[in-house]
Amino acid sequence: MNIYSNIKIAYYSGTGGTELAAKTLQNTIIKAGCVCTLERIAFDMKTSDRKFDLLILLFPVHAFNAPHAVYQWLDGLETIRNVNAAVISVSGAGEVCPNTACRVGSMKRLCKKGYHVVYERMLVMPSNWVSLPPNPLPYLLIKALPIAIEQISHDILSGIIKKSSPLWIDRLFSKLGKLETAGGHYFGKRIKVLENCTKCGWCVKNCPSGNIVLQNGMPTFSDKCHFCLKCIYGCTSKALQPGTCKFVVIPEGYCLQHIAQRPPQNSQLPMKDLKVGFFWSGVKKYLLSLNTHQHDGSK
Repeated sequence: MNIYSNIKIAYYSGTGGTELAAKTLQNTIIKAGCVCTLERIAFDMKTSDRKFDLLILLFPVHAFNAPHAVYQWLDGLETIRNVNAAVISVSGAGEVCPNTACRVGSMKRLCKKGYHVVYERMLVMPSNWVSLPPNPLPYLLIKALPIAIEQISHDILSGIIKKSSPLWIDRLFSKLGKLETAGGHYFGKRIKVLENCTKCGWCVKNCPSGNIVLQNGMPTFSDKCHFCLKCIYGCTSKALQPGTCKFVVIPEGYCLQHIAQRPPQNSQLPMKDLKVGFFWSGVKKYLLSLNTHQHDGSK
């Protein structure tokens, strides 16, 4: 039995992982018999006045926090009473230090607006920073997304309460993460446009922070960058490159569709037998937990 009938999902997405999760969750909730609307959080999007009895917020982890646009969106919400909320973060590393406090800021803002946060969860998608996880983790993460979403949908619609206790040191990391916001502004102003730019305007239309405008037909960059890397990875001409912090961009690019279409040779190995290294241990733990749920038939 579903305890909600009308649900709103609000999400922020840069390179597509959170958007894929949000749309998958919307489809799963609708199949369960609920009305579910989707709202994208971006600089040019205003909060709708549609009535709902549950708000689900999804965002990628940026510097141990939600992206700045999410906080702006939350601050713009009208005060409401007797409405529950769920907060779902999306990380490339999993629910591990230093990410465990990443939802605290958004949950506090929701509470100030009168919402009751009753559920929180971390999803894991392939990292778009520095390097992809070792194979076959990126492929397995995308294939496991529907399983994780099914668990979340079942939990939420059944009224299961799920709250976490962030590590104290991660609360400190969350505060220090604000420094990266300033770094993102610095990074965004120094993105370089190469000679092969076709002046198509794709980057302008798709920047979630509104950081890019066309001047004399060429993209120019301001200081509102969220450091999501969507413009660099998504440019169809590969005409954008960082002017600083070049190490954060994966040299071979980042495309979830390509990752999902290319199963690595070792993708059939049992998860417990895969050697992924300490840095990616949180990803392996996440996938193992989903395998356990899948095999025992639970949701």
